[in-house]
Formats: sequence, structure tokens, C-alpha cells
Amino acid sequence: MKKFIWMFAIITAVFLFSVSVYATDVYIDGAKVQFDSSTGYPFVNEGRTLVPLRATMESFGAEVEWEQDTQTAVVRKGTTWVRCKVWESCIYRNNVKIPNDASAVIVDGRTYLPIRAVLESFGATVSWDGNVVVTSPGAGNLIYTVENAKAVTTNYWGIWNEALSLKSSGQYYLAIDKIKSISSLFIKENQSSSNAMLFKHLGECYSSLGDYKSAAECFKRESYYWSITPGMTESMIDATRRATLITADSQVFIKTTDDTLDASNWFGADYEPKRGIYAGAYAESDSNIYNPYDPSRFYMDTYSSLVGKNVGAYLLYLPYGRDLSTYQSHIDYASSKGKLVQIALEPHMGLSSVNSTDGYLQKLASDMEAASCPMILRFAGEMNDMSAPWYTSDANLYIQKFREVASVFHTYAPSVAVIWAPNFYPSETIDKYYPGDEYVDYVGISSYKVYQGITDPLGQGIDRSRWSNQLDYLYSHYGHKKPIIIVESGASYVNYDTGADLTSFASSQLSDFYTYLPIKYPNVKMCFHYDANDGNYSFLISGNQSYLNTYRQSISNSYYLAGTNQTDARYSYYELGNNVNIKAEYTELASYITSPVKNVAYVKYFINGVDLGVAYGIPYTVNADFSSYKGQKINITIKAYDENHMEITSQTVNVNVI
Repeated sequence: MKKFIWMFAIITAVFLFSVSVYATDVYIDGAKVQFDSSTGYPFVNEGRTLVPLRATMESFGAEVEWEQDTQTAVVRKGTTWVRCKVWESCIYRNNVKIPNDASAVIVDGRTYLPIRAVLESFGATVSWDGNVVVTSPGAGNLIYTVENAKAVTTNYWGIWNEALSLKSSGQYYLAIDKIKSISSLFIKENQSSSNAMLFKHLGECYSSLGDYKSAAECFKRESYYWSITPGMTESMIDATRRATLITADSQVFIKTTDDTLDASNWFGADYEPKRGIYAGAYAESDSNIYNPYDPSRFYMDTYSSLVGKNVGAYLLYLPYGRDLSTYQSHIDYASSKGKLVQIALEPHMGLSSVNSTDGYLQKLASDMEAASCPMILRFAGEMNDMSAPWYTSDANLYIQKFREVASVFHTYAPSVAVIWAPNFYPSETIDKYYPGDEYVDYVGISSYKVYQGITDPLGQGIDRSRWSNQLDYLYSHYGHKKPIIIVESGASYVNYDTGADLTSFASSQLSDFYTYLPIKYPNVKMCFHYDANDGNYSFLISGNQSYLNTYRQSISNSYYLAGTNQTDARYSYYELGNNVNIKAEYTELASYITSPVKNVAYVKYFINGVDLGVAYGIPYTVNADFSSYKGQKINITIKAYDENHMEITSQTVNVNVI
């Protein structure tokens, strides 16, 4: 995918072709968006406001890219992406079509898009007071107050040093007041790095006071200023991470059996279900269920017995250069039982050992094509992880080798799907290793959850991250165009550093992960659990009864399919956002609540302000009858509360009942 290089702009209503010279400003959460000659300037076109998309949406915290081959603008933020194809009078929010009264157009080499529909798809509100005023979900006026505060002195460096001294001594309220008294002077200097540090210190003060909402707003603004500072990508990522790890948020989903409203895609890849997730595992190393000298303890049978479901897909690791016949008995057994096999082809001698002309790849591909069981190939996975033996900072070399392998397999093994699968970290390097759409059949990811209290932005040693949002980056970048496979996964129930028992933590993360996979990521089509121990990490299912029980319960959900011969799941979920359509029928609502600091006790649902119901425990489901609202636009509100009945977060979406 090519990075977005054209000038983008957005219109609030119907596009008009004549342009006036009157300019307007854009404010996002009270902060003025900075436009210049490189971004373009807002202007009014016969009463219609147009603003540059890239500068506007990046200030909103989103990414903007351009797909040249499909003439489509793609805007991403968190788990939400919006696709706007030129000349189509609609947009697509997470694959769900939203009609729009204005289409994206190209005029004089520039693309213009409807701002209101795009921003509202991210939960923002857009209003007009002589300027375009955009408010993010749950945002307040803090940023505006800080950036527009009246300065009380011109000696701001002296006040700045005094503020930092107060902060270091724990006098956070006084430090905040001092910083605010000079903040507008910093902003006027237009030094992005200084502005970033201002919001970093403010955020840390608010965080220390327990005002996590204000702290998160400051960290988000810090991230923005780092993003426009050359060479500060790592600082931007760190600020975003800190904001995310203390931000309370919510998403609401609706269950459907209607293909026209289905957020899942069927891409036509080999062995891809139209709906549902094939449960799979790597289990060869589990000595409790596999003994190579005892035919009665073959893991493709005993694993299914252990987890209470006929698991139909298994993972095998094959060092590059080794013949497929190494696993002949496994393949024969898989064939007799109708199992799918994922082969992880690993070049342990480095990428230089990969040669598409010496005949090895051709023979391997031919052997896999001739195998009597379904097979998929993962080549050099986790390539973005420096600990991988085949890691290289030369992404072009990796891409070249992957393309060679993929080309051979597409020629000699057309029924063997090829998987490109980075590690979940570092996410910021994933894109540069992508080989290109024509070489990739499935996009995969290695996704693990281990306890890391050291990352706690509050300094309390608590791991506030959540396994069930680990796929957000990869899914938002590739989930609209490729089926997704979780090629390896697990939550360690032992602390790597101390050896302490983490059964409760791991089981909770595991349940959360498998509960929300079908809801948040409908284009995930397979998920392989890593049933083994890895150094000080413990993922072995048979080694922990509580962990095993949680896994058994998790995959008992009918959305998790036993194998490639099972009927697809009968339902799916899609996320509700502004202007999304829902059917006038009786169905189920579910929620995903992010609450890193407070525990969620229950969630309340409302339709047009009327109490609909309350839900306890993930995924916070309630049943709703929308039949009486047919033809209406209604609002659905969810509110999450802690055990003291204090509201944690809320969200309202306006939807169309059809």
C-alpha cells in the first residue's frame, strides 16, 4: 500500500466546484489545527467548508493513507478504519457501508471528502460557530484551556523551572497552575518538541493526582506534537501508549445473521470460513498428551479430548532445508482425521540461505500440494522481532525472499495458502516488512500475553494492558483486505522474572481474548494456541487446570469451528457507530469496555434515553427488540460503572433502523 501523498480535503456537505478565498479555522477538542502551505488551508466554497484531510485527521489522532490502485482514501484510528472511494456516495466503516449524500471526488489532482461523515464515524461531533469545531468522544476543554491561557509573565523559562521543581516535590496542583500560566507562550513559539514536553509534564501531574482523564488528554496532545517533530517517532509511540493505558473507553456491537450488514469479509482464500474461527494448536511438545512411541497418545486425538472440542488445525515447525517427509507420520495422521496443518518454514541459517533456484522450495511446494490433508504455509514469521534468527533491518531483503517463496508456492502449490505473519511487537515496524497483496493469502500474527508491570504509566507495577486489543494495529491495517490468522498465541500463567504464579491473570486474559475475538475481529479466521512452555513462560494447557478450564469454556462457543469441514458460524457481530444501519428485529447487543484504572462492575444500555437493561460480566450482552423503531433514527447509549456505582465511561451512537 502506498503512503498517502496527495492533498486531501473534506467537505461538510455537498461538494461545490467554485472556490472562495475566505478561510476558516478548525478546532479539535479546543486545539487549533496547524495548517501551512504544505498541508493546504481550509476554505469556504459557496457556504461549504473544505479542510485538508491529512492535517485534520492526524490532529484528531488518526492515520491517513491512499490506495492508488483502488482510488481510495483510508483513515484509521484504534480499531476503526474508514474507507472513502472516489466517486462513491458512501463510506465504509470497519467494512460496514454507510450511505452519504456526497461522494469523494478529485478536482485539480486533489481529493475531497465529506468531513462530517468521516469524523462522526470515529465518534466525533462536528459543529460550526464560524469555524469547524470537532469534539472527540468524551473530550473536554482542557487542551483549549492550556493552549489559550492568558500568560501572566514573559519570563516563562523561570516559571517553567519553578513548575518542574514543584512537580518533583509532589506539589502537583501548584505545578499545574504554574505550567498553565505560561503555556500559551510555549505554544506561540511553535516549537513542537517544547510543546510535547509541556503536555508530558502536565499529564504526569494529573496522573499523580488520579485525574486520569485529564492525564490521557495531555498525553494524547503530547503524542501529536511528537508526531510533527522530526525523528521523534519513538517518543510519539510512548506518549500514545501512556494515554491508551489509562484511558477509559467503550465500543458497542450488535449481533447479526444478515450478510448485507456483516462486518466480516470472505476473501476466498484456501480453507477460509465465511464466518467463524477455526480453533487450532501447536501441541507436539505437550508430553502429557503426546508420546511418539505410543500410538494411543497422539496429540491430534488427545488434544481434542483434553480441551473438549474436536480441534481441526495443528501447527508444525519445519527448519528451512528439511524435507516435508520429516513429518510424514503427522501428515498421514492429519489426513486420516481430516485435520489442517500449518507449516512454519523457518530459515534458521538466515535469509541468505533461502534460494528459489536450487529446487528445495519447488520440491517442498510440490510435496505440500500432493499431501492428503489441507496445508497452509507460514514463511519466516515474526520477522520484525530482533530475536528471530532470520531478522534483518533490511526489510527489502526480507520482502525479496518472501516474494520468491510465495511465487514458488503459488506456482507449484496453488492450494497451499501462504501466510505473512509478524510478531505483535514492535507494531511500528510491521508495515515495512509487508511483501504486497499479490504475494500474501493470509495475514497472520504471533500474539502472546505476558505480565509486564514495568510498563505501568502510573508507576505502580500493574500490567494495565489487555490481550484482547493486541491485534488492533495489524487488524486495522490489513483486516479489510486479507483474512487474518493468529498463528501462535497464549497467556503465560507464570511470571517470567520472579516465577510467581499468575494463573488468575492468565485465565482472565485468556477468557477476555477468546470472548472478544469474534466480536472485535470478524475477519480473524483461524487461531492457534501454543500448548507448550517457552523458557520461563508457561503456556502449557495440560500444566494448569484452571487455565485449561478457561480455554475449554472459551472455545466451546459455536463461533469456534472444529475444522475445515464444519459448517460456518451462523452469526457475526459488527460495531455500531453513527449512521450505521441495524435491522428492525430482536437481537443481541454486546460491549467492549476499556477501563485500565477501575474495574467494571456492570454496563447499562439505553434506547433514546429509556432504560433497556443491565449486564454483568464480559461481553456485557443484553437483548433488544428494535422492531418498533423501523424507519427511525435512534440513539443507543451504554454506560459502564464501577463497584461503587460511579460511571467509568459512556458512549452514545445514532443509528438507522431499517
